[in-house]
Amino acid sequence: MKILILLIALAAPVPPARAGELGLTLKAAEDSALESSDQYKSAKFSAEAARAAAAASGTLLYPRLSLEGSLRYSENVPTIAMPSAAGGARPLGDNWNYSVGPSAYWTLDGGVLRYGRETARKRASALSFEAENARRQSLLKARAAYFGLQLSLEKVYLIGENLGLSQAQLKDVELAARAGTRSRLDAIRARQETLARRRDLLRARADLASALRDFAFTTGIEIPQAEGLPLDARLAGGEYDGMSGLLVRAEPYEEMFRRLSPAADAGIGRSLPSVAALSETAAAQLDAAAGYGAERLPRLVLSARSSIDYPNGPNLYSFLQNSAGVALSLPLFENGRLEEKQRERRLGAAAASQMSGEAARAAASDYGKALDGYRALVEEQAINISALDAAAEAARLTYADYKAGGGTWLEVESANLKELQAKTVAASANTEILMRLALLDSLSEKPL
Repeated sequence: MKILILLIALAAPVPPARAGELGLTLKAAEDSALESSDQYKSAKFSAEAARAAAAASGTLLYPRLSLEGSLRYSENVPTIAMPSAAGGARPLGDNWNYSVGPSAYWTLDGGVLRYGRETARKRASALSFEAENARRQSLLKARAAYFGLQLSLEKVYLIGENLGLSQAQLKDVELAARAGTRSRLDAIRARQETLARRRDLLRARADLASALRDFAFTTGIEIPQAEGLPLDARLAGGEYDGMSGLLVRAEPYEEMFRRLSPAADAGIGRSLPSVAALSETAAAQLDAAAGYGAERLPRLVLSARSSIDYPNGPNLYSFLQNSAGVALSLPLFENGRLEEKQRERRLGAAAASQMSGEAARAAASDYGKALDGYRALVEEQAINISALDAAAEAARLTYADYKAGGGTWLEVESANLKELQAKTVAASANTEILMRLALLDSLSEKPL
């Protein structure tokens, strides 16, 4: 960590945001990415829907109470012949018949409903893990886009600083050439170097514009429209061509290192969402298979009803009717449907279990490679720091020697270019370190 902070100290401080600048932070990029990610939002809605379905399936285990009613009209009402002394023929009812009242039902089976509830619960759990995995992937993409944008900004800044140095040296050489202490060839070569840096800055700003568009697409953050190519805010006020573009300011490297560095020591998660989702899917398939097996057992439906019925046989008045019933069913022959359904679910469980194991091994491999890469990059950065210090000192001494009358301009140009290359390599290593930390964080038990 000391090595990384040392590199940060070599860069110019980021000035406060001001009007007309676009300030971007990693936290804002993450929040916007989650808010605008259709994949993550879809996964969340699917998980919520599955939880609702699991809650609904659980209600089938308990008695159900409902209000039931029926109304029927019959054109012909049967009659019964009676002696004249008894009043003659009498109708056995009425044209209108109705029955209304509460009914209760309770289904008891060998576990079909219970296994159905457990299947729904595990499916909901699997979709919740998938939603968490989608959240982590959205964060990882947002971080990668932000780090790429930050590297583009750093390249623009480094080339801009080098261009400023080239311009200052060009003035010195041109004055010396006019005074006769330096050749016109040196002045031409100095101008060529300045033009080369101008070209490099233009290309770097074009790359920055492309990185901004990628960043906006990934995170959903709207980038203000501006004429010209964007520029690092640290170069504001410099005398460069095409300065009318958007000024962009990024979060300091140090803040992100401080936030993400604990991921290197967190260790890989014991129940990663991608793995847990497949494990829960396998468990749901096994419960579904057990549910099909339970369909072979008797099914008992208890019912009770209290209703007002009309008519009471031949008596044309309504009456209170209480009733209870028991219905029993037992499947005898279904042509192998239940066996095949059980086999389908068990094979599905085996497939999900195999995929879960593969996902766990892949995650462990990715974590190991990211951790190895992170450790190697930290050691490499120590070399980069030494190389940067040496290149900066060599460039300073070479130009001082040239001004004193020794050396050639080609040596100055070479020293300047090596210093720029050393700074660019160190900045690229910073970005790679952050990417490894982001990947480690996405595979940890509790992401930062």
